[in-house]
Amino acid sequence: MRSSRSWKELTAVVVIFSLLCLALPARPAAAGWIPSRVAAEAPHARLVSLLDREDVVRAFQTLGVDRAEAARRVAGLTDREASEAVGRLDSLPAGGDPVGTIVGAALLVFFVLLLTDLLGLTHFYPFTKRR
Repeated sequence: MRSSRSWKELTAVVVIFSLLCLALPARPAAAGWIPSRVAAEAPHARLVSLLDREDVVRAFQTLGVDRAEAARRVAGLTDREASEAVGRLDSLPAGGDPVGTIVGAALLVFFVLLLTDLLGLTHFYPFTKRR
């Protein structure tokens, strides 16, 4: 009896640790040098590359904006305006959807508690059978 309970506890700890490890980054980011000419052209090139994305094209179509008109406007931006636009884009949160993060965290907690209930380590949910 004690042996099967310790086996369940060990399994629960391993599963919880594995789920927590999923949140760790895969590898650290690396930085490098770029030529100043490339850095000066980068804001315009980045804005133009955004216009090629499918979700951006759909958003423009929803708003009634032609992609060619948007490309002309990006080409007409000064270097300072393009840098400011890219700076605003860089300051936006990287995932974009905080609701999805909250829902994902809630689901993770739900499943971890459910797993520990099914293993008999806790009794959090009333719909699980106690062994």
